[in-house]
Amino acid sequence: MKKILSYILPVLIICACGKGPVLETGTLPELVPDIAGVTVPRDIAPLNFKVAGAERVKVEITAGGCRIRVSGSFADIPVRRWHRLLSQADELELRVCARIGGKWYGYEPFGITVSDDAIDPYLLYRRIDPGYELYARMGIYQRELNSFKETVVFDNSKVSPGCMNCHSVQRCKPESFQLHLRGNKGGTYLRGGGLPDRVVDMKNDRTLGTVYPYWHPSGNYIAYSTNDIRQSFHNVPEKVLEVYDLASDIVVYDVRKDEITVLPLLADSTKLETFPVFSADGGTLYYCCSERADNFADVRYSLMAVGFNSDSCSLSGEPRVIWQAEGKSVSFPRPSYDGRWLMFTVSDFGNFSIWHPEADLWMMDLASGRARPLEELNSPDTESYHSWSSNSKWVVFSSRRIDGRFTRPYIAHIGEDGRFDKPFLLPFSSPEYETLMLQSYNIPEFCSGPVSIDKDLIYNTERKPITVR
Repeated sequence: MKKILSYILPVLIICACGKGPVLETGTLPELVPDIAGVTVPRDIAPLNFKVAGAERVKVEITAGGCRIRVSGSFADIPVRRWHRLLSQADELELRVCARIGGKWYGYEPFGITVSDDAIDPYLLYRRIDPGYELYARMGIYQRELNSFKETVVFDNSKVSPGCMNCHSVQRCKPESFQLHLRGNKGGTYLRGGGLPDRVVDMKNDRTLGTVYPYWHPSGNYIAYSTNDIRQSFHNVPEKVLEVYDLASDIVVYDVRKDEITVLPLLADSTKLETFPVFSADGGTLYYCCSERADNFADVRYSLMAVGFNSDSCSLSGEPRVIWQAEGKSVSFPRPSYDGRWLMFTVSDFGNFSIWHPEADLWMMDLASGRARPLEELNSPDTESYHSWSSNSKWVVFSSRRIDGRFTRPYIAHIGEDGRFDKPFLLPFSSPEYETLMLQSYNIPEFCSGPVSIDKDLIYNTERKPITVR
């Protein structure tokens, strides 16, 4: 437990809620975003917020002898004072007054828990416009989690036009990184395997396009799904788009040799295999598998496992089903790096659950094999992409809970019992930013340091060929 501050920080604004009477509501304020009762790491940016419908707010944050007061159209908490508070307090208490319709209202206080469990300092993600047919502006960005600083890793402004997707780091390490690019400068940017950075051409006559990468814990291999992807549009208002596969297999890429290994067991033309991931010890390959069906609404994936031999880059034993639910489909499995948990997404059908409002997060205890829906994380709308922090104490996931259209990253802390604390939205400098930013945040991944790439390698159209065995 950290020692509570025993001195008073400089007060920013000292004033009562207002000159007139304050009407006590006896309720919590309607916070945007909702931060009441969340758990945060010590090294996180301020959780700025507003009160719905309020013209002005006054907020007091206390912990022991420390007090911060702020006032304005929203709670704009000073970064340095916030970090000083978090560094020495285990619990924060927040009191809020809000002026709505010219009247001041007082609300019940609420708390924020501060965890000693560290979080990786960066978050990596793709920001993309809500387009379906054309490649609009998009880019891979990274955010410093202890501040509001966001930088561009790479965007498509000079690859006219082009899609970029499937960025991936190995266990949160920026030293091993990959990124797919499409269009006239297409290729796969690779860092790792003890080789210089390069852009390789994954196209060949034996596999489909490589997507959904996942690094082996050794850093020597990347598992890919090779998919023939299609999309269709629904004609009902509550559904927009369906993305599905006509074919999909799984291959493993040797980063040191620039060589793809086709896995015969996972290249069955009667099945659809996708979303490969390695276990924490590297000895198991998890993936999703479905029988083919004439109608994509009849395709339902099970969660599978098969042994993996890293010495020979080969499979061992027979694939086995480790979880399936009647009438449901599994996608995006992600094992924790400590080997305890396996999180995945469950939807009604198919594998591209990001467009399914009913999609929820589930988690399996790998020791017992029991799985449960993560009710503490799920919302009435879509929960989809997710990834673990390097110490397996935090998870970040994408959710459409704000408006049903745009995905936003939420972060949650997990306890030793496998229960998650209430998640919080990635902090923004202004609570208006996340509603006015009309882009989705895709594939959020924690990172232990900043990612930088050699853009000249991408602008140069030469691509290193790979071999297939």
